[in-house]
Order: sequence, then C-alpha cells, then structure tokens
Amino acid sequence: MTAAEAKENQNRIAENYELGWWYGTRCKKCCGVYPKFKTKDTFDPCNAYYECEVCGRRTVKEYTMPWLAEEAWNRDEVTDPQLNIFQFIEGSE
Repeated sequence: MTAAEAKENQNRIAENYELGWWYGTRCKKCCGVYPKFKTKDTFDPCNAYYECEVCGRRTVKEYTMPWLAEEAWNRDEVTDPQLNIFQFIEGSE
C-alpha cells in the first residue's frame, strides 16, 4: 500500500468512525500515516502491536496491553523490515 492510499483510507474511516479503534492515533506517524493496531491472535487482544501499512515497520514484540505497544512505538522500539533485508543480503556475500 502506498502512503497516499493509506492516508486516504484513514481519512475515509475517520469520516464516520473513531479512527483510534483501528489505528494508533496517539502514536508517532510513520510514512505520514498512523500505524495500524494489530493482534497476533484475532480473539486475544493481549498480543498487541502496531504496524505501518506502508513500510511494514512494527513494534519489536507483542505486548499484553495496547498502551504498552503504543509506548514502545513512540520509543522507536520497532523493526525495519527493509533494513533487515539489506543486512541479510550484505551478510550473505
């Protein structure tokens, strides 16, 4: 998803619903959009994390409470999948 598509989607949701139910509105923006709130298991919100829909950055681990994941995001305790791919390629040469 591009940043423009993600922003448009968030704006569309915010017209009729509380955006904070799906996105970290108190989190720092990444790629110009709020990170999406996710859980490892659909039925267990105790495995919460935030992930950018544009670049794939996400909190390093899952947390037992959404606010803990939010704090981790704001402290930049996130993975950078693009960086990890390049590190992997460099290490294999």
